[in-house]
Amino acid sequence: MSIDLVKEIEKATKEQLDLANDVVNKAVDKVAKETVSDLKSSSPKKSGEYASGWGKREGQTATRSKSSIVWNEEHYRLTHLLEFGHAKVNGGRVAAKPHIAAVEQKAIKNFEDELKRGIEHG
Repeated sequence: MSIDLVKEIEKATKEQLDLANDVVNKAVDKVAKETVSDLKSSSPKKSGEYASGWGKREGQTATRSKSSIVWNEEHYRLTHLLEFGHAKVNGGRVAAKPHIAAVEQKAIKNFEDELKRGIEHG
């Protein structure tokens, strides 16, 4: 009797864990795609190369949930300089062009909303 109860508890726990992993994986995919799109549209455009360089790299966490890193594949060195400004060689400063922080905050909120929606309707 007690062995059957333990097996049923393990089975129910595994089902809930699988459901939670599915919700997280779908939320990560959706939010990462939206974030890349938002960054491409909000990035400064001089020649367009910097803005078009945004992409995502997928990975996996220790708990087997999906993870995504959104980054500028071609011009990753410029992100900090454009976001916060920098000093010029002959003195003076280049003005900051903030474009990442707002998209980051939006992505965090969207991810939380997607998780809540997935858990409620999962």
